[in-house]
Amino acid sequence: MYIVSPFTPLFFNPSTDTSGINSRYIQVFSPSDEIMLQVITRSESRTITGKIIDVITGTETDITWSVWSLNSTDKLYYKVITDLNDSYYQIDINGNMSNVFRVTSDVNELADTTLIQYTMKDNKDRQDVVFWISEIQHFFDFRVHGGFKDEDWSFGVENEQFTDANYNMCEVYSHEKTNKTFTMGNSCGCPVWFAELLNRILSCSHVYFNGERYMRLDSSTPEMSILMEGYKGYVFKQALTATNFVDYSETENLLKIRRVGNEDTFRKVSNKLLTV
Repeated sequence: MYIVSPFTPLFFNPSTDTSGINSRYIQVFSPSDEIMLQVITRSESRTITGKIIDVITGTETDITWSVWSLNSTDKLYYKVITDLNDSYYQIDINGNMSNVFRVTSDVNELADTTLIQYTMKDNKDRQDVVFWISEIQHFFDFRVHGGFKDEDWSFGVENEQFTDANYNMCEVYSHEKTNKTFTMGNSCGCPVWFAELLNRILSCSHVYFNGERYMRLDSSTPEMSILMEGYKGYVFKQALTATNFVDYSETENLLKIRRVGNEDTFRKVSNKLLTV
């Protein structure tokens, strides 16, 4: 058997709901985004095939997989897709077709999106994805319409105060924190499986939103807002907290999420679009 990793940032017909009106939302990527495809095989004898299909021109490009052995019977087939021309695309894996997605270099449209990049500290926590391949850490890129609204900021503090016998108070320790709510979806909303992937992404140890590291606030999960009854497009809100923890790997991670293809090309961060 084989599975397309559920951490892959593309969607392969995840819903069987035939009622209501389908969302008109189309997933968007920048040409510099690195779309990681992963297929994990378990004692699979069939050949894993893949194609990149340009929906506009009908052009099909075969995917040349890299293969890494997980053990004596299981393998990982993976491919990083990047630098596509502006167009609409689908991915075909063994006849299983992904939803249509768009690649655009239009900075005005990309300005309304957020690039979410995610990885894990090792491969021990999950059996359905591989983040470290041949001792090299890999990040997934997932881009969505949405961002952080100023009205959705909140503030907190963890502190302890001491009052002496004369009612003089002093601060024993104090540490402030800023919480933000991420809004996902535009005026068309987005399909429900976008929230499923976001919830899964936030189980990772390292998650970056436009190059800034966040983690879910406590045990919060994406909250759904229905735009119109019977219309399968939704807006989701997810409570997050900024992560200011810095260890020896953080500087290296910030370079990895900007690297494109090789060690000599890096994406810009000044405009928060992470473009080359």
